[in-house]
Amino acid sequence: MVLVLAVATVLASVPAGAADRPTASYVTGRGALSDDWRDEGLLDAREHPRSDLVGLWQSVLWADGYLARAFVTCRYDGRTQEATRVWQSNHGLIADGVTGAQTLGFAAGRLVSRPPWTVYVGEWYALPLRRTGAGVYEAYDEGRFVPLRTDAATLHVCRDAH
Repeated sequence: MVLVLAVATVLASVPAGAADRPTASYVTGRGALSDDWRDEGLLDAREHPRSDLVGLWQSVLWADGYLARAFVTCRYDGRTQEATRVWQSNHGLIADGVTGAQTLGFAAGRLVSRPPWTVYVGEWYALPLRRTGAGVYEAYDEGRFVPLRTDAATLHVCRDAH
């Protein structure tokens, strides 16, 4: 299995220490890793069209071989919806193309702790992340860790995908 730093990130304007203060605007988790991500809300083109969380979900699809790396854009588009349907169907879930608590919860079951990382163990690739002591998920790129936002698209791959 290849360890790949899959989510390219740069956060332009998070105040110092913001990742240490979990709020509704960050991807968070507490306790067992398998319980993480269930409460992040629904991802679909209408409710959550563009965010770091969408980029994280697309990276999960990439790590499992359902989406090409070039299509990690942080936009919940038709390609993401179709890849989600196939992923859901192949994992015995309701294949509606909407990424909600059941889908994200199932994916979180493949999170493992490999200090200092929290790793999503995909079918093709490992997706390294970091969960801070405050429970905020972070991704690494360009030499630093940055928090993953649920309400904004701040990742490098998000900014590059106009």
